[in-house]
Amino acid sequence: MFKYPRIFHSSSYKSFEATRRAGMATAYNDFINAGDSNNALPISCYAITQDSSNLNCFSKNSMSNSIQFSNPIVEEHIKSLVEKIPQAQQKREFFSLLIRFYSIFDTTKYNIARTPIPHVINTIPHSPPASRPYPQPDKEDAMYKLVQEFLEAGLITESNSPYAAPAILLKKKDNSFRSVVDYKRLNAITIKDSSPLPNMEDTVQKLGKGFSYFSKLDLKSGFYQIPINDSDKEKTAFVTPFGLYQFNVLPMGLRNSPPTFQKVMTDTLKSCRQFCLVYLDDIIVFSKSFPDHLDHLRRVFLALQTKNLVLNPSKCQIAAQKIDYLGHTISKDCIKPMKDKIVAILRINEPRTLGQANRFVGALGWYRKFLPNFATIAAPIHAVTNLTKSNRRKFKWQHAQSEAFRQLKKMLTNEPLFLHYPVNELPLILTTDASDIGIGGVLQQKVDGKVHNLYYHSQ
Repeated sequence: MFKYPRIFHSSSYKSFEATRRAGMATAYNDFINAGDSNNALPISCYAITQDSSNLNCFSKNSMSNSIQFSNPIVEEHIKSLVEKIPQAQQKREFFSLLIRFYSIFDTTKYNIARTPIPHVINTIPHSPPASRPYPQPDKEDAMYKLVQEFLEAGLITESNSPYAAPAILLKKKDNSFRSVVDYKRLNAITIKDSSPLPNMEDTVQKLGKGFSYFSKLDLKSGFYQIPINDSDKEKTAFVTPFGLYQFNVLPMGLRNSPPTFQKVMTDTLKSCRQFCLVYLDDIIVFSKSFPDHLDHLRRVFLALQTKNLVLNPSKCQIAAQKIDYLGHTISKDCIKPMKDKIVAILRINEPRTLGQANRFVGALGWYRKFLPNFATIAAPIHAVTNLTKSNRRKFKWQHAQSEAFRQLKKMLTNEPLFLHYPVNELPLILTTDASDIGIGGVLQQKVDGKVHNLYYHSQ
């Protein structure tokens, strides 16, 4: 039976955790893995801090059954991350790796930015835009509570800024609230950062090379890990019925929040680009063998640790054979749409407005590569979604659109919704077709006498 190691005396852990939270802990290293007759895993752990007198060392000989990991929440998360790894030795090695990089896993509700790269808000000459608070009397208590949590966590501070963007609360699926700041007026005077985000389709296709191990890592509180440049904090000020506050960390809603975050992540993981892809706060590590994956994860963890970036362990997956990423289920053999995404599309009612029709086509468009002759079948719907906002009153959903709507949904349930990856040594087969409505083609390969579909394209 596999047993997990127990590390850190409770009394020693408290002082170490205090230094780690203060940003002084810089590494965990020198782990010794040696199974005993009960398959237990003794580990020596050295928590290195800037002050060598704070060094906490627990040698293999000094450990006993009384030694306990004093953060049971993190311990349980780390256990759950390796629980589905089938081989005991691999499970031990991954568990040891996660413990070694314990400092990059954060289970606190809010994480305060510790990265060295701040977000800068460059604006054109302007008068500071200021708005009055939006009235939300039924949510005022919830807003006050959330603001107090943000203040206590250090995400925001009270402000005397001439800027003031209105803040509102939106209810989430679990009936809790999230805050949204309407930075529309600030964004209008912000100079755009044109740095591109990765192409999502290219990102998914790069994984189609027969990789056997996948790990998905989720950044804790995403944007909040990026600090705001000190001189620009006043520009983030937001107003509530009970005060004015400004952000110390990068909030959502700023014009250049996504490109700044992506640049930080790309720079952080540039040395891992051959086996790691990142799209905003979603990181995927992919490898063809177990030893490679162990090493690849170690290098990714080290890169994150160097920039003081932390992960949310409850949203990570380690060493999986298949993984859900950017709306797709990816495995060694093929790529499929995620089941819950298809179910969500099938639940969409027939559109009655231009906006509803656009949302249906938008949801389907991401999976058109799985559907032969998509453009031709969807042409009646595109005929009405091509209307602009200025002539939306001309929108008419008639029989032709209803038939296309039903046929597309039927294809989502009847077609084999998966694509194989190309085999480099084998020839490709391209079959094309055209009509007065559209053109299309399918890319295929014959593998062991069977035809594999690689990609459908139509327009």
